[in-house]
Amino acid sequence: MRKSPAQAHGNKPKPGNKDALKAARLIQEALALHKNGQLVDAAERYLQVLSIDASNFDALHFLAMIRRGQHQLEEALNLVERAVKINPANLPVHATYGNLMMDFGRHEAAISSYERFLSVMPDFPEVINNKGSALSALGRDTEALACYERALQLQPDYLDVYFNRGNLYLDMRRYADALSDYQQVLRLHPRHFQALNNQGNALQKLERLPEAAQSYQLGLSIAPGNAELHSSLANAFAKLGNLQAACQYYAKSLELQAEGFTRHNAALQLAILHYLYGNQANVEPLLNVASGMLENTGIKDQGSLIYCVYMLKIQAWWQQFRSQPQLHAGSLADILYVIGESHMLSTHQLAVNYAGKLWQCKGHWIEGCTQWRIGNPEANHYKQRLAAFLQSFPNGATVLITIGEIDCRLDGGILKAWKKTSAISLQQFIHDTIAAYLQQLVVLTQGRQQKIIISGVPAANLADGVGSVEERAEFGNLLSLFNQSLQQQALQLGMDFLDVFSMTDAGNGISNQQWHIDVHHLRPDGVQQAFNHHVLRLAQG
Repeated sequence: MRKSPAQAHGNKPKPGNKDALKAARLIQEALALHKNGQLVDAAERYLQVLSIDASNFDALHFLAMIRRGQHQLEEALNLVERAVKINPANLPVHATYGNLMMDFGRHEAAISSYERFLSVMPDFPEVINNKGSALSALGRDTEALACYERALQLQPDYLDVYFNRGNLYLDMRRYADALSDYQQVLRLHPRHFQALNNQGNALQKLERLPEAAQSYQLGLSIAPGNAELHSSLANAFAKLGNLQAACQYYAKSLELQAEGFTRHNAALQLAILHYLYGNQANVEPLLNVASGMLENTGIKDQGSLIYCVYMLKIQAWWQQFRSQPQLHAGSLADILYVIGESHMLSTHQLAVNYAGKLWQCKGHWIEGCTQWRIGNPEANHYKQRLAAFLQSFPNGATVLITIGEIDCRLDGGILKAWKKTSAISLQQFIHDTIAAYLQQLVVLTQGRQQKIIISGVPAANLADGVGSVEERAEFGNLLSLFNQSLQQQALQLGMDFLDVFSMTDAGNGISNQQWHIDVHHLRPDGVQQAFNHHVLRLAQG
């Protein structure tokens, strides 16, 4: 809480007490220095006061505020806890204690402190805003939004509330609302580079990628040394297909010593791009950096965690199984082009047998791509990237498409979407999703004579105890129905089908644990096994 140190003090000197008089003089000097922003000198005076009177409330409280601002959190907490014991009736000290609890990630304790303050002063917007942030961190979104709304009623131009609420809307996937709040922040403070970064994130989610890139670039014109902005701009360029620029900005983010998730994710994304584009020597060092995210229990981006574990396991597999047949440079007909989300990574660089020939797989990545996004009639960057890849391949090329796995998750994808609507049967919902996806492929490959192989989705390698018995049975049914419908419709349209389900299924949609590399993905030799035994070829004539 931003409070002036010139508040009512809790310590008055006793007449005739020289030490007390000296402490009183020093505290007045400290408060004046503190108010003027001379924090080092103010802290020195507070320490002098405490050397005279270790229980001086004002010195303890205000020195704690300074130490918190200097990120000396343990010392700040010790000071403020002593202050609370001395004068528990003082309201501002509870707000300070709440802020420190937020710093330590103790959000329930923070809320208790803020509520103690607000029980006496219910209309203090800064503390209401901070309580909203604590509630948001606990996933109590409705309560957090109510706090932000109340703070804005009390102070309509409160910039921090708009920023915090925008961040919450972003987490809630209410991207248009998030964008509106970030725009309000920028009206109040046009050089707020964090708002420019987060505005870009909202624009990305709204499929307004060029505008997102412009927002990041404007942020970098204000804060050129901000690693997060470099990483965000790299994300936008990757989605726009400008992979050279994406690599450049991810590398710059790492060069600037980004911290935490920003650093780890930049290293992960760069490792994947180097893996796909042949810079193998760079992959392992980057993955070593990226693996730091596995120690962060507070990461909300579960997709990045999945990718990180997966890439580490792929790297380990290749180090163990480099003895596959070596291919010499040949004609373009020997290349099997692969497009997909994460499953594509298991096939990249792999040698597979198909149609009596040995093929070298070459991966092309569309992160986050799902069949419903491809089948969506509205324009989006997933369809644009798919179209660009297909157009870049020669006429007559053979193409394996591994889009589909994100559609089939226990906690998301088709199952979650169907439960929200449930206007039609699950089987019909699956059929319609696949039909729209495959029809887009027909349109995109028209006149190109490209041989399309559609990959199925493997059984799920769920750990024991994940989901109830009923949920696991429902999920297994989804996987079976999905693969049946995908196979049937692909073959009807003249496409081939790579069956990775029947060879991985233990009979209930759950993995037989023979071919998986993690929860979701096959080992590269699992892909080879699917090509060896489970390709369904169209009947001749």
